[in-house]
Amino acid sequence: GPVVLYRDRSEDEVRDISIVREVNGEWTAPKTIHADGWQIKGCPVNGPKAAAFGNTLVAAWFTAAQDTAKVKLAFSTNGGEQFQKPIVIAQGNTIGRVDVVWADDNTAVVSWMESEGKLARFQMAKVTIGGVLSETVTIAELNGSRQSGFPQLEKVGNMLYLAWTEVDQKETRIRTARVPLAAF
Repeated sequence: GPVVLYRDRSEDEVRDISIVREVNGEWTAPKTIHADGWQIKGCPVNGPKAAAFGNTLVAAWFTAAQDTAKVKLAFSTNGGEQFQKPIVIAQGNTIGRVDVVWADDNTAVVSWMESEGKLARFQMAKVTIGGVLSETVTIAELNGSRQSGFPQLEKVGNMLYLAWTEVDQKETRIRTARVPLAAF
């Protein structure tokens, strides 16, 4: 059934990712996917993304727990009831803005942004349910400000489609790219 993932908030301002699922017509109580322990007095807009392939769910998210920025990804083979140990996709210079899609029934593709001064790199990688992470591919270099928004990733057939906002001093425009899965 349907699932909802969101950045939860505890009374102690811990902002971990939680899930609720509809099971037999009833919504479950919220459950933390993984206790990162990101404590922040604010409202981060950098939320999770998820994709389903049958009863297998993949979730990707940004955290800055213990003052280290990370993009994490975790798989669930039982519809989100339990998740495997998270895989660290990127850390250090990441600013998150994640997206995730399934490439096939065993492999997900995750995208995120990493900062480099005032610029950012729009990155992506493949990761298998078994935890094998491919090399990172840079899709584009772009403005690292909030104006650049949240890049999007979609799969249609055997193609990955990516879209992002390019911002410069003169104008703002949407850029797109198409990448065959076989080439990645």
